[in-house]
Amino acid sequence: MIPPGIALLKGTSFHRAAEANMEQKLTTHRDLPAEEIVEIAVANFEQEAAGDILLTDEEASRGPAVVLGEAKDQLAELAETHAKQQAPEYQPALVEKSVRIELPEAPRDLVGIIDLVDDRGRVIDFKTATRRRSQSDADSSVQLTVYAAAYECLHGVPPTELRLDCVVQTKTQTTRQVLATHRSREDFAALARRINAVTAAIEAGVFPPTNPGNWWCSPTFCGYWHDCPYRPRTAG
Repeated sequence: MIPPGIALLKGTSFHRAAEANMEQKLTTHRDLPAEEIVEIAVANFEQEAAGDILLTDEEASRGPAVVLGEAKDQLAELAETHAKQQAPEYQPALVEKSVRIELPEAPRDLVGIIDLVDDRGRVIDFKTATRRRSQSDADSSVQLTVYAAAYECLHGVPPTELRLDCVVQTKTQTTRQVLATHRSREDFAALARRINAVTAAIEAGVFPPTNPGNWWCSPTFCGYWHDCPYRPRTAG
């Protein structure tokens, strides 16, 4: 098994803290103190970092201790921004809800896990990023399309809004960015066709490489990067 990279550990730990806060907020209707949310994120990071970690060549040259220390500081700032800017806006109605979506024309159903639904019928996906997203990122997100379909399966009506709620951390600042979008029946039909195409390819034993422009196609996120015959040779 390929171990996780630093960036993945940060993102996962951020989500664990956000999830822990929202789960208790279901009943308390109050956010945890910001410092407690930060502590949850950092504790998760330290626990996961105690195992094997995938370092890029640049990170290895700087030394694991230095890289992990910087990452932990960055994570603390991400979690604090979540606690102070994102969390207060939402009263959760569902947290990490698993939904099975029946696909009559496919050999299998689709199971989706919705991060957060609030009491206003909004479906929210918390993200961390190193650059600001574009509106097209929200409008074209397959993940948000699945969330919208799952919500409608649960409630019989579409969500009032889909949101990418991002904490963007650059080298100079950490800010919040919210991108709202919606989905239509045509979007659900396109999703079903995409699932059918992928299922057919898997059953045929065909596994096409990902688009090299995708964020996960990089030495930072992909543990198979150095062994991949499809990776861009100019990218390291």
